[in-house]
Amino acid sequence: MLELNKQRSVMRRTISQMLSILGVLVVTFSPLALGGEQTKTTSMKGKVFRSDTNQTIPNASIVLLDEKKSEKQDNSIDTKSDDQGNYSFENVVAGVYTVSIQAWYPTKEDAPCQLLIAKTVDKNSTVMVAREKDKFVQQVFIKGFSIRAGKEFTKNFDFACKSMFAK
Repeated sequence: MLELNKQRSVMRRTISQMLSILGVLVVTFSPLALGGEQTKTTSMKGKVFRSDTNQTIPNASIVLLDEKKSEKQDNSIDTKSDDQGNYSFENVVAGVYTVSIQAWYPTKEDAPCQLLIAKTVDKNSTVMVAREKDKFVQQVFIKGFSIRAGKEFTKNFDFACKSMFAK
């Protein structure tokens, strides 16, 4: 009987030690311990267009710049619009971004915006037209663009500009 109690005691200690080791392994190799976290994402799609002419903007560069970017984490993402001005992003991490949209034109007159200082219909937007090599680029910045996780959402970006002083 004494021998049986010794064996039970040894088994209990062995099982206890195994459970402790298993617990350490689970904590050590969890996503949070590995430096990642459970990120919530969504997908986003839409169109880049000009409301003043009802034209789409093909081959536009759309970049979501992570406003909380750090050395350890940068959720910035980019894409291009297709021939019909459509774009899409998959697995966008929820957060606040600055949207940057660029389109290139052969002459300054071809660019949708002819104003020195301008904005679009989007809140917190700024429009800039500049010469880039042998073309002109119109760039729209939209600060504080918030993306929430969950179902896919649609956002159309209007490239038409208006005066910074217009309401």
